Amino acid sequence: MMIFYVGDIHGKVDDVAAIDRAAIDAGVDIIVQVGDFGIHWNEGCAIARYFKTREQGPTWYTCGGNHDNWDLWQSLQESQDSNSVELAPGCFYVVRGQVVNLEGANHIFFGGAESTDKRMRREGVSWWAAETPSREEFNTFFENMETARPEVVITHDAPLCIKIDRLDRDTNPTPRNLQNVLDYCDHTPVRWYFGHHHMLESWEVDGVKFSCCGLHGQYISSEES
Repeated sequence: MMIFYVGDIHGKVDDVAAIDRAAIDAGVDIIVQVGDFGIHWNEGCAIARYFKTREQGPTWYTCGGNHDNWDLWQSLQESQDSNSVELAPGCFYVVRGQVVNLEGANHIFFGGAESTDKRMRREGVSWWAAETPSREEFNTFFENMETARPEVVITHDAPLCIKIDRLDRDTNPTPRNLQNVLDYCDHTPVRWYFGHHHMLESWEVDGVKFSCCGLHGQYISSEES
């Protein structure tokens, strides 16, 4: 069965609805979103209302990005005591380093990245310090890569082997540590989807097919990967 891998949404509910319609038309039951989703960004979130009121549609899974409300998401994780956290009906956040089998393929999720614009944001309102994964979360990611041997990796940022023209990448901890996991893990995934860089493009590096999933309604289907 086909899966849609969806790029950054940034709270645009019209894009969510359009992707839902495309998925229904294509017979797609699963959508994976690569972070900067924007659900529960603030009170009265339009995306949360959309999921609460829609009558049909695929199940969504997100890894979360740097522009997501990590304080609220982690609070929901604690209250639900689950690695697949329900953000709204039919919409789930998969905790960093956890594995979910989707349409017969193991997917490992690892959200988060560093905001380059955090100086212009307000902590707890438009920026959350937990956007950067911890050492313990990276350890979990590495261990589950080794033991579950997932076919598919879902992250917000990309490892350093993906050459993207951003001056800050070499100094940011998330891309560097993603690269460390890739370098030192005994398992090599088949496909790796990410967001953050707002492009729709693919690369093949050392046998791994990497895809950046675009922006605001763009997506890649598993049939294209």
